[in-house]
Amino acid sequence: MSEQRDVPKASCELEQWVLVEVGKRRRSGEAVSAMLAGVGAETQALRMAGAGARVLLLSDKPVDAHPEVSRLPFAGNADSDEPLPREPFDIILSQRTLCGLRYEEARRKLRRLMQRLKIGGKLFISLYGIHSELGDHYADGSKLVNDRFAPLAPALAERYGLPGPVCLYSERNLFSLLMEAGGAVIKTSTSALGHVRGIAARV
Repeated sequence: MSEQRDVPKASCELEQWVLVEVGKRRRSGEAVSAMLAGVGAETQALRMAGAGARVLLLSDKPVDAHPEVSRLPFAGNADSDEPLPREPFDIILSQRTLCGLRYEEARRKLRRLMQRLKIGGKLFISLYGIHSELGDHYADGSKLVNDRFAPLAPALAERYGLPGPVCLYSERNLFSLLMEAGGAVIKTSTSALGHVRGIAARV
């Protein structure tokens, strides 16, 4: 049985969707394997383990010890073509890990993530939005997503810790990205802050 921990509640809707999915699979008697990386992944890994998942966290940051959470460095493992521990996964959560890549490279990496899922497994993803404050004074704001890759306004780059060029997405862009990566899109939405998130299944 997973060890219960007192961890904060999910801080965004996408994280809550993931926890609902873990709970649904656990109620049907499944063992749930999950991989996650990106913004807030360290705390979300503990939430998911508390909900009953066996979690592989890709992160260069420390995480509180939990018997159902294993950690590997993000660098090197996120891009590896080698199988990861506990692969294939039931659930993958990627929180804003692809925005520092051009669209074509993001699509390639997302396709690799889809391949790490079991058939019927689900990918949960969030990306920085073109209609968020990050789109203010963004040099490539008028370009198609395939050509969009530019630095943020300096104050925003500093606030978000994004010093290099980024690709910002609309909800429609995210839908296309998931489809082109081979996913069956279940849901996409835009947060109140203008960032985008979605769910796709491997079929």
